[in-house]
Amino acid sequence: MEGALEQFASALGYITTTKVHPSFPFLIAPTLHAARISIAYQANARKSPGTLSWGTYTAGYLIMCWGGGLLSNFMLGLPPPMLYSFGPWINYLTVHLVLTGLFTFFPALLHPPTFDTVLFPLDALVRATSVVSTVSNLYPSSSSYKQINPLYVNSALTHMILGALASSGGGLAAGTLGAWTSQWGMSTPPVFRAGVGLWGSLDVWGGAYIGLSFLAFVICDFVLTLRCVCVYYVALVYGVAMNHPAFKNFLPTVLSLPVVSHIVEAVYPGQVYALAKPAFGPVEARALGGVILTLLFGLRAYYTHWAGASAAKATGAGKKSGKKAPGKA
Repeated sequence: MEGALEQFASALGYITTTKVHPSFPFLIAPTLHAARISIAYQANARKSPGTLSWGTYTAGYLIMCWGGGLLSNFMLGLPPPMLYSFGPWINYLTVHLVLTGLFTFFPALLHPPTFDTVLFPLDALVRATSVVSTVSNLYPSSSSYKQINPLYVNSALTHMILGALASSGGGLAAGTLGAWTSQWGMSTPPVFRAGVGLWGSLDVWGGAYIGLSFLAFVICDFVLTLRCVCVYYVALVYGVAMNHPAFKNFLPTVLSLPVVSHIVEAVYPGQVYALAKPAFGPVEARALGGVILTLLFGLRAYYTHWAGASAAKATGAGKKSGKKAPGKA
């Protein structure tokens, strides 16, 4: 697991500090985000019964890209970069137009199950970057720290809400407005619709909820004194691992539960209280959230696109084998 954290931390560092090309001087992380959202938006737009105007097509895409950033910045009282800088507009619209041209000339390439399956590590990488960059505003090292209400800084709930907004705010806003259709209107947010299920709502609880069962505590071995951590939110992963004041009582409370303490004591004798004091740095904490999110996104791709197809195929084969051959009793 330590090796996975190092690799993920290296990848996160690379995409958040390296520019695409001197002729396109934008960081890789937002460019990847722009591309991934463009693919998802175009896949949804294809299902729309009406024809989208260029204005609808462009604005809907930008809502899906920036909805989470706008909502989280407004919540914290910070000015969103896309409202004072031309950079995000040039970056995102250029990527969207290039991919629109690509899928217009080669429509067969736009196959969501393939993209979701092949690119799930990229999805997790980009999503973890968005969540952590948003939650990092609540840390003293951030230049925005002093502008934020202390009630937000010291609230674990704020971390969780920001994690959910950064991860899924754009998708929820676009889905609620029907931004990939020709006629926009208010509707039930996608996550609250019937039949969405666990994996359909992963973008919300995955940005906030990173569910590793606490039983994973007994089989993992992370770096430093925190050998494994049961963390429930990407934002919470970061907060707990960084020992943020808002989460100072989280691990001690969890580890004080009788069942949990007995399990931990059985696996790591005498180390229950040591485990309650995380010792991760910012890089490792960010990578930890990303690694767990990668596992969840991989599971979602499997259960959404392949598990059902495999079950249907097996059912069909069973029915076929149960049929009698023509002319035989």
